[in-house]
Amino acid sequence: MKVSSTTGSERILTLDFIRGMALLGILFANMAFFKSPVFQLQSLPGELASLPPEPLNQWSVFSIDMFIVGKFYPMFSFLFGLGFYLFYERLREKGLDARKVYSRRLFFLLTLGVIHLIFIWSGDILHTYAITGFLLLLFIQRKPKTILIWSIALLIGSAFLLGGLMIISNLVVAYQEGTSFEQNAQNAVNTALSTYSSGSYLSILSFRVSHEVPLVLSNLILSIPNILGLFLLGLYIGKRDYIRHADNHFSFWKNLLLITLISGGLLSILYACLKNGIFSLAPWLSTGLAEGLNIIAGPLLMLFYISSAVLLFRKPSVEKLLKPIALVGQMALTNYLFQSVICIFIFYGFGLQLYGRIDAANGMLITLIIFAVQTLLSWFWLNNYHQGPMEKVWRKVTYK
Repeated sequence: MKVSSTTGSERILTLDFIRGMALLGILFANMAFFKSPVFQLQSLPGELASLPPEPLNQWSVFSIDMFIVGKFYPMFSFLFGLGFYLFYERLREKGLDARKVYSRRLFFLLTLGVIHLIFIWSGDILHTYAITGFLLLLFIQRKPKTILIWSIALLIGSAFLLGGLMIISNLVVAYQEGTSFEQNAQNAVNTALSTYSSGSYLSILSFRVSHEVPLVLSNLILSIPNILGLFLLGLYIGKRDYIRHADNHFSFWKNLLLITLISGGLLSILYACLKNGIFSLAPWLSTGLAEGLNIIAGPLLMLFYISSAVLLFRKPSVEKLLKPIALVGQMALTNYLFQSVICIFIFYGFGLQLYGRIDAANGMLITLIIFAVQTLLSWFWLNNYHQGPMEKVWRKVTYK
């Protein structure tokens, strides 16, 4: 495994590349939330369980659902769990109080996540990662087999729980068709459209705090088990040393690639079909089944992506070609926040006011442009500095 040194600590280039891929995939998935009222449309499952009329947009939506949605937040979560293990072990080797330093690191991430959630964008994941991250301390001394069992159990349990709750809530909404409930849900969509597309920063902030932040925080109890399951999957890979010494585990990665390609690929196709109303099922049922199914399909396809990256980086020529994406991943925290900042200025009323006006195909194009800009800026920054700006602050707070 190739490594490079950054600010005195060992870096694994493969992991930086995977982080870069995760940032691109997350931006593809988040684009729908940045450019349209998806938060509010979740109360109208019939609106989401269908493809747009234009062929190009149909393929765009279906492709994003099949290859992107639910695949890259698990990748980021997997990397968090793996990174926790590498970070914790490095602290122990240096004789530092690993729990104290790691907890300080998480408190900073939680603070940053809350600021991001309230003042920038409702789709923040950092606060969830920080809260869930404390639970990893319960598993650091556990055997790899125990960690894997917990991971699988949490993911399967989350699939049944969230899928079942989605089906029940969608069924309740379906029985409210034509009532004041449906009208209120549609009014919420219209209010979000008008507020985000033409409102000032303060009016958007007020809407976010009153309508979206409480919903995000109330869902923590449901999202934490799923995220913890993904963290533990990364912790398991770390404890097995499958990443740091990938060349010694070639057969593992090769077998994992084949298994997850077949299982994750087939389940992801089924998910995309269910989510977009390809089958003759009621929207309340198809979207609920899709939600539960993707909690399994997403991590499986994610493991295929990671296996592919690990095997590709065994070739020096490929490593050199893909290094620009690794530079984006080396500044993952900075680039994650930058994605939010640039998108709100593109879509919101105090910016270019494109909210509600961009279709799926153009959303994909905007995503690629933003990521290309991030790649260039990351290359420029890391040619002049050792770390991204937010990474530097995070490091200073962690080791103060």
